[in-house]
Amino acid sequence: MKKVLVWALFSLAGISLSQAQLLKKLKDKAQKALEPSKPADNNNTGQENTGNANNNGAKTKAAEDKFDYSACQLVFTMDAASGEKILYDETSVFVKDNKLSYAFVTTNKKYEYFLVEDGKRTGPFKEPQLPSMKRDENDEEPGNKNDDHIDLGGSKKDPVAVQYSKTINNKLYIVFNGKNYGPYDFVAKMLVSPDKKKFFALVTIGGASAITAQMGMGNTFLVNESGIKQKMGNNNSFPYSMKVSNGFKHAMATVMDEGGQKIVTATSTGKKTEGTVADLYGQGSGFSMVNDAGDLISVPSQSPTQVLVNGTEAASFKVPITNANRLFLLPDISKSVYYEKGKLYRGDGTTENVSYITFPKVVTLNGETAVYFYKMKKNEQGDMDVYLCKKVL
Repeated sequence: MKKVLVWALFSLAGISLSQAQLLKKLKDKAQKALEPSKPADNNNTGQENTGNANNNGAKTKAAEDKFDYSACQLVFTMDAASGEKILYDETSVFVKDNKLSYAFVTTNKKYEYFLVEDGKRTGPFKEPQLPSMKRDENDEEPGNKNDDHIDLGGSKKDPVAVQYSKTINNKLYIVFNGKNYGPYDFVAKMLVSPDKKKFFALVTIGGASAITAQMGMGNTFLVNESGIKQKMGNNNSFPYSMKVSNGFKHAMATVMDEGGQKIVTATSTGKKTEGTVADLYGQGSGFSMVNDAGDLISVPSQSPTQVLVNGTEAASFKVPITNANRLFLLPDISKSVYYEKGKLYRGDGTTENVSYITFPKVVTLNGETAVYFYKMKKNEQGDMDVYLCKKVL
């Protein structure tokens, strides 16, 4: 019975957001953005603090007239006749090839979708198009956005692991760029770098029995092409998830240890934290990630005002972190910032009112860290100009 419960836990843990579900969320946001918004409810329209004079009244228009656009760049003009609007949650600003780059998705009254990347507009599309963001390896994004969960008890195996796994003389290997790695009893998950030169994999080597090891239960290791072989937990563990850092320099994995009684998370550098199953299924919105230095960074679901580095508090905010996309981690974690409802919360506990900022992105370029955000301003033709602005931190 205990084994059945453990398998049930893994089946639940393997549930992840598919691309189809993500596109549906984008379409739902587009519909909300196009609906007439209520003056007192702009947080639900996908256009928080947009500065749109049509729905924010004379007070907002006066504030817009005083806004200093000297630190802004005109990047795009939306067509007013078609009712074109930005899906703010999908906006991005990032570093690519040591230069500032940006991307966002727009939609109109016909529910057509357009993708704008560095000023180039493509579309219309019937479905939202996700930006093809090719990031610098130094650009950190909370949560490491790869699909990290492992459905050990499900029927669907990890497609990358299947692609690179091969049985040779009745033993299982990873065959990567002409070299054999192994043998292993089970390959739970594998991630390959964009240039196809590196990989990280979560594998099982031996265990209580040959049968359970071949099912992925036993001695779990985090391995790569350079010889890393980091053991996860004790001798009876179950793989739960794996992520890599944005520069593909290090990886982290989480396993259920001791028959599901304990949770162990460790990085390829050996940094480790422990917890309970309740931490995975808590009511908060905690998350964990690994950076290119191999540090384990986490926001605990049970105390989401904290940012921990390798289990030690490095930043503390006045409000809970409920949206990982609005937490911006800086090299000095204590200087990280979190944006919510027109305020910028800092990791040292201070707060700054930035009600003029819409869905900010924090980027470090050439040693300068700044908050980037979009501002809308109606031009003489009645169309809406989109400006990319910045505030140096």
